[in-house]
Amino acid sequence: MSPKRGDRAAPPPIGEEYDLRFANSEAAEGWGHLARQAAGNLRRAFEKIRVNPRAADNPDRQHRLKGGLGAAAFKGSSWSAGSTR
Repeated sequence: MSPKRGDRAAPPPIGEEYDLRFANSEAAEGWGHLARQAAGNLRRAFEKIRVNPRAADNPDRQHRLKGGLGAAAFKGSSWSAGSTR
């Protein structure tokens, strides 16, 4: 889906930052829900994920995604929560 008037614009990645993409429409809807409920926390998470998506700064609270949430296909390639670039 192409962006249209009124859509939110995500900042482009700079340097070695990752370009975050939604794997499906449910993920996009969930992002919108989180943005309404906890915008500040979501922004901090976005910034951390963009720089280092595999960081485990607080392993007691951070866990890998499991099941259908832990993997996705993008442009013919399978990616899991543990994948690298």
